[in-house]
Amino acid sequence: MYGRSYQGKELNFEPSGGLLHASLVMQDKETSSYWAIMTGDSLAGPFQGTALDELPLGEKATWADWKARYPHTTVLSVEGEEHVQNNPYDNYFASEKGFRGSTAEDDRLPTKEPIFAFFHDDKPRAIVLAGVAGGAIVRLGERDLFLHRPAGAPLFRSTAAHLGDRGSFSQRDGAWHHGDQAFDPASGRFSGEVERLEGFDTFWFNFSETHPKVKILRPEKG
Repeated sequence: MYGRSYQGKELNFEPSGGLLHASLVMQDKETSSYWAIMTGDSLAGPFQGTALDELPLGEKATWADWKARYPHTTVLSVEGEEHVQNNPYDNYFASEKGFRGSTAEDDRLPTKEPIFAFFHDDKPRAIVLAGVAGGAIVRLGERDLFLHRPAGAPLFRSTAAHLGDRGSFSQRDGAWHHGDQAFDPASGRFSGEVERLEGFDTFWFNFSETHPKVKILRPEKG
């Protein structure tokens, strides 16, 4: 998720119809600048070279999880259609190849390997999602990054990512903690405020094609 305010303007984004390495390029209605979601900057237009303001607030969820958390949610529809019977993405997700049959040039990971992607010290980093099922810790210099996905979670479930001081995350009695704050796997939150990391779930080919020098980090179980 990205912020909408840039140089005193509040921008409204929409798909431009263009792609960069099979990843969406947005266009704002106010200046017609083009914004690449995978690189995080403007490619062309008055805001060219401006970096997107990434917010650690985006969350993916299945309808079942969302409705359990917010049972009175109002569902918006387009011309009365509230769902799609035949999901056009089913075949895409089932395939080992990327967009329109593409494959990753970087073969350190399979083309469609799901990863958590982020930047540390302005350098691209990737962590394989399978390694953080049930919770794991990644060392980032003098800090620790805690990542969690429920075992067997669908691809549409967001990875929880929190930052803390070295040694601040621990696993006790089968549960993760940040000091005295317990982690709730259902909500992906701690019982108190813990810093969240800006990052996102994607496929290996999407991120590695855009960031060829990405470093793969190995998580540690607590």
